[in-house]
Amino acid sequence: MLSSGRLLSALVLSLALMLAAVAGWWVGRRASTRVEPSISSAPVVTAVRDIARLATVEVEVADVIRYEEVRTIVVFDIPKNATLRLRGTVTGGFDLAKGFRVDVEEKTRLLRVHLPPPEILTVDARIEWFDEKSGWLNPITPEDRTRWSTWARGALGRAAKDAGILEQTNRRGRELLSRAAGAFGWTVRFEPPGPVPKG
Repeated sequence: MLSSGRLLSALVLSLALMLAAVAGWWVGRRASTRVEPSISSAPVVTAVRDIARLATVEVEVADVIRYEEVRTIVVFDIPKNATLRLRGTVTGGFDLAKGFRVDVEEKTRLLRVHLPPPEILTVDARIEWFDEKSGWLNPITPEDRTRWSTWARGALGRAAKDAGILEQTNRRGRELLSRAAGAFGWTVRFEPPGPVPKG
């Protein structure tokens, strides 16, 4: 027969072994439980929006344009004209207020990007006036200069379009967006532009 001291020691030892076994089982279960990393699309969507805003193409354009307007007094045609030498930088890009949207498929890590069509954003024109001809019956006025300067800027924009600035902008924008998304481990599919937000 065991003495009470030995019985108490055996009971404490058994209890300690049981607690150790339970603790070992609990620790082992916690170690084997994997925490799946969460996929957050917020950083990549922010990066795509910022890059779309900054994805621009600049082209240098030069042209020479001659403007002439004729005023008829009785039977006499009295012309006024000027030749303008144009040089400038035309910037093509995307106006994100015109239908930009990103739809996220987190399971497949796919971004559906609705990118608006590229357009001319700015025309920085340098205009030189020379070879001006007018008379007191049909003088070149400040209004004429303003109107002809506006036409000249439009001519630079058209020349840039003819040189393919919009196609270059579209190609560069898609390339940059795909690269940025790829750096985060996402792929991009380009969709038609979404509806323009109201207000």
